[in-house]
Amino acid sequence: MVDVLEGAEAFEFEGNDIGVLVIHGFTGSTQSMRYLGEQLNKKFGFTVVGPRLPGHGTSVADMATTGATDWVGEAERALKALAARKSKVFVTGLSMGGTITLNLAWRHKEIVQGIAPIAGAVGILNDPMSGAMFLDPMPELLPGVGSDIKAPDVKELAYTEVPTVCLGELTKLIMATGTMLREITCPTLVIQGREDHVVPAANANLIVNGVSSDEVRLLWLNESYHVATLDNDKDLIVDSVGTFFEHLAGK
Repeated sequence: MVDVLEGAEAFEFEGNDIGVLVIHGFTGSTQSMRYLGEQLNKKFGFTVVGPRLPGHGTSVADMATTGATDWVGEAERALKALAARKSKVFVTGLSMGGTITLNLAWRHKEIVQGIAPIAGAVGILNDPMSGAMFLDPMPELLPGVGSDIKAPDVKELAYTEVPTVCLGELTKLIMATGTMLREITCPTLVIQGREDHVVPAANANLIVNGVSSDEVRLLWLNESYHVATLDNDKDLIVDSVGTFFEHLAGK
């Protein structure tokens, strides 16, 4: 057993028969998704589950022992468990969580009724991540990418360093998910900050133009950076995601 940092624990808010899975990002923790989860439960009545992905919210050394299969696998486990007890299930996620959201929509078309990737990456990353794979020699650790937040005095609970081996795993996940877009058919709400210093805004257009969904919406955020779920537009995200899922659920 590993020690989980305070605030990084998995969470669940029981509500109605509509389930929403919320997935945090790379090197981050459930702290980045807790407000969104709480508000989706409080304002819309949804049952919300926020899993802690393996290697996250513990230590950098622990993360270095995990990879994309572990991260997607845990989200998949939580999705199946939620779907087993709820009539309809939706998924939203931040950053890598947005990528996993898309991945799950491809893997489980029979379960996922709609998705809302937030700053999801499907092909393009900013430095230092994009250039890290070309370093020689390759360092074991790179500077962290957490807390890209416009709002003052708001901090993300995330690692200050990134295991390089995990960056390679993230890259594989992003590239693989990018090839799945054409086979994603569920309704999709893409949310992206115009000024994002981690995941370039161009990813939003790749998703919008890439999926085969009949209903695709794009929400641009003007007052938030990458960790938008903790930033100035966090309530706009709550209302937009909640209204979208409520609409799809036929409420």
